[in-house]
Amino acid sequence: MVFASDREGGFGGFDLWYSVYNGQEWSAPVNLGGEINTEYDEYRPVVVSTEDSYVNDLMVFSSNRPGGKGGFDLYYVGVPKR
Repeated sequence: MVFASDREGGFGGFDLWYSVYNGQEWSAPVNLGGEINTEYDEYRPVVVSTEDSYVNDLMVFSSNRPGGKGGFDLYYVGVPKR
């Protein structure tokens, strides 16, 4: 699962995090890191998923970071399959 949160341990604003379900419980959330997250807000992550994992290494998300067209722009990034 990939999700946005302003939880402690982030880069500022809302960051993107992931957690893996092992069939019984979810792992502790892991921040997707500084190559994706900024001091601004990253929101609405989208990955193609199946029952037990996602099938593409592409994630699309929105961010209000500088350098876009304004507001929340769409960005994409490759993420490793887990």
